[in-house]
Amino acid sequence: MASRMPEKIELLKDYLPAFLVKNKSLYGILSKGIHELTEEECRKYFPIVRNGIEFILDEHLVEEERMRKIRATEVAITQVTTKLKQS
Repeated sequence: MASRMPEKIELLKDYLPAFLVKNKSLYGILSKGIHELTEEECRKYFPIVRNGIEFILDEHLVEEERMRKIRATEVAITQVTTKLKQS
């Protein structure tokens, strides 16, 4: 059975950016822009779509920074633990 895109997004919600999951209609706007809208309509909706894409990218950057901090902290904890064991 074929699923509509919002249903597919819901099924994959654990793997997709939270903003996209919450705003499934963003995909619909993009799809209509590719298949149906005029160039003028696309220009009209572009700022909204761009903001949506930027929010998705921002989420990705925040997660990358979070993981970088986790890795750095884990390395520092290991170093301190090793040093304390040697004293």
